[in-house]
Amino acid sequence: MSKLTQGTHIFFMNTAGQTPEVVKVDCATSFNPGGDPAGELDDTCLDSNEMEYVAGMRNPGTASLGIRPDGDYDSHMTMWNLSRMNPSPSMDWVVGWSDGKATPGIAQGVGSVAVDAGGSGYSSGTTTVTFSDPEDADGRTATGIATVVGGAVTDITVTDPGTGYTAAPTVTIGGDGIGATATATLGDYSFVLPNSRTWFTMGGYISDFPFDFQTNALVESEVSIRRTGGARWIKKAG
Repeated sequence: MSKLTQGTHIFFMNTAGQTPEVVKVDCATSFNPGGDPAGELDDTCLDSNEMEYVAGMRNPGTASLGIRPDGDYDSHMTMWNLSRMNPSPSMDWVVGWSDGKATPGIAQGVGSVAVDAGGSGYSSGTTTVTFSDPEDADGRTATGIATVVGGAVTDITVTDPGTGYTAAPTVTIGGDGIGATATATLGDYSFVLPNSRTWFTMGGYISDFPFDFQTNALVESEVSIRRTGGARWIKKAG
């Protein structure tokens, strides 16, 4: 079934202060995330009669966010101030669809893991790395893999930092060996998105915050967000 636009909410993560915070954009009137088309790589041979191409890297475009700017809205003033910073900081953005009302949270993921003791008797094929679950019920458990040299664990690579951690998780190293221990350290903050709503996520910085004054009209603005990196469309559970 088609989704209504009414009930859509726009959020961004403001990391410019000492403590990151989720900011809901007050009274958004429109949002167009733009696209990220794949580049064209010329794969034409000299004896070809027509041009041939293969897909290259994607090039994120510019998103536009419509608002009626009002200084009484803290979110509008925050976006304006962020747009005037040199440079304007890149932030995470998330669109909550109209099929739910949940709001995103923020917490940290695993940034790195230090091996405290390598142990002995481990083999590459059977050694496992397990992280404890995050404190946030909507979070995602981190994952990692171990590097084993001469029967000892020498390094742990984080394959998924997870989300929803407020304290560093415990790390359990399993397998045929004994004695290996490791300590996790938290990394960057990220959104924690409840699965009771559909989400669209992207990264970008506010590149322009213009004002539009017309006769017999409300003040309008089309805020430009220069996207960076990829995007995700996350389906609501069920």
